[in-house]
Amino acid sequence: MISFLSSPLFYFFVTVGIYFLFALLQKKTHSPLLNPLLWTIIFVIGYILLVVLMDKHEVNPELIEAEVKNYEGAVNIFDILLAPVTVALALPLYANRHVLKENWLAIIVASVVGVGTSIGSVILLGYLLGLDNSIVMALYPRGVTTAIAREISVMLGVGQFASITVTVVVITGIVGAILGPLLIKLFHGDDDASVGLALGSASHAIGTSKAFDYSEKAGAIASVSIITNGFLTVVVALIVSLCMR
Repeated sequence: MISFLSSPLFYFFVTVGIYFLFALLQKKTHSPLLNPLLWTIIFVIGYILLVVLMDKHEVNPELIEAEVKNYEGAVNIFDILLAPVTVALALPLYANRHVLKENWLAIIVASVVGVGTSIGSVILLGYLLGLDNSIVMALYPRGVTTAIAREISVMLGVGQFASITVTVVVITGIVGAILGPLLIKLFHGDDDASVGLALGSASHAIGTSKAFDYSEKAGAIASVSIITNGFLTVVVALIVSLCMR
């Protein structure tokens, strides 16, 4: 029974099932607190711990690590599809290219401010917490989507900390997708361009998918924010890392 519950196929369907369940709940309730990615992560962690406990009758770091590797092999398809899905954001971008021409200055300004704030806050917190420079550099790309962030970490020579990079990127995206709509509502943000720039710059692909809930225009601008943020992050991260070494 345990072997079935921890089989690759079952892990795959558990992950997909939980995600679509909360995606449906969020669509019906329109609550950002029901972010499907957040709850999928929480439930999958709980499920893995339950499988380890049922199988080994104890939970320790070694057993958890072994089961996590088993899970990673089961859902490796998501890693493979990550880059194509990111590139697919170019479709709404192209369809709404006229919107981008009208808002090009706002997009550039928002991206510069977003990237500066993102990397600046990492440097400041890294200094205050006394983090190693390699860890700090691994956190530089936290404001861009996972596929781009991984390549940036390798380019900066901190690819060994890719798991930290990915974790922080996902956390950034989830927090932005949850708090972003709440802040937009609080400050009465009803302009599609502003909504798209805020969500795209603050929470990359996760925020972009949320921006499409507002409008096609907001989603298109959020999509281009991912591209400009990624480019600027590469440039700024390289300059800062050279200065810090």
